[in-house]
Amino acid sequence: MLSVLSGFVAIWFVVGVGWLLAHRKVLDSSSQLMLSKVSFFAGNPALMVTMMSTADLKRIFAENLVVTVLATLATGLLYLLASVTVLREADGSRIGMGHRIIGTFCSCYVNAGNMGLPIAAYVLHDVTWIAPLLLVQVGVLQPLGLAFLDIEVARGAGGTTTWLQNLLMPLRNPMTLGTLAGLGINLAGWSIPTVLLQPLTMLGNLAVPTMLLAFGVSLRLGALPGKGPQLPETVLASTLKLVVQPLLALGLARLFGLDATTTLAVMVLAGLPTAQNIFSHAVRYQQSVALARDVVFITSIASIGTIMTMAVLIG
Repeated sequence: MLSVLSGFVAIWFVVGVGWLLAHRKVLDSSSQLMLSKVSFFAGNPALMVTMMSTADLKRIFAENLVVTVLATLATGLLYLLASVTVLREADGSRIGMGHRIIGTFCSCYVNAGNMGLPIAAYVLHDVTWIAPLLLVQVGVLQPLGLAFLDIEVARGAGGTTTWLQNLLMPLRNPMTLGTLAGLGINLAGWSIPTVLLQPLTMLGNLAVPTMLLAFGVSLRLGALPGKGPQLPETVLASTLKLVVQPLLALGLARLFGLDATTTLAVMVLAGLPTAQNIFSHAVRYQQSVALARDVVFITSIASIGTIMTMAVLIG
């Protein structure tokens, strides 16, 4: 129990430092953008290389992967359906593609790294359960989402893109390149030389702290979470993330006849909070920043109770 709580405490301590620095006017909105850029262009790509190069690939083709993918896709599709039929921008217009991508990520993209690892270690007693979830997200969902965001930015700047350019968009994104490089090293059975591993590890260690500091700055400088016209969408995305996605995982696990241990694993992992890097992406592309911040904040707090409940009821 203590190891799970310590993971939450570590995250919120760093977020609190960001909040305090903004409150003391040491950091401002330009600092928030700078920190997000450092995380996006330097920290996260290096982290992806080091993590993907050593991830356990044996679980990737197991049934738990199928359940994880289906639960994630179904949850994302539910948000997309709402974004087309019900949700609107603050001015009443239809939700744009960039907003829709961030909203979908908020609803189904989980914090598999710095929250998933301690929870997997304590609740599931095996951190390798994280591997399939991590690879699906950073190897498939994230590159696709970032590619669409890149396309949206290009169109917003008045440019046009061809189908070939659209297909190559992921290869221009540093996080996608880091993910592909790490996967390639892993699949080839290679190891990163120490002379490269050390600087990559140093840069990778920047990823989460800079992201969390930027998040803390936004909490101090922006409106309180849950305030403003995005409240209904915030509630919807948070509910999809913490309630609907774990229940879908449970139903699919029963459908596929998974054992109790695997059922608990896919359900707990589906119930992880929205990843902080979704906020980083929102800031980087200037799309639905308030929504991403609020959903990350709410799910990071509320997931403590929901994950503990799942561990007690299913475990």
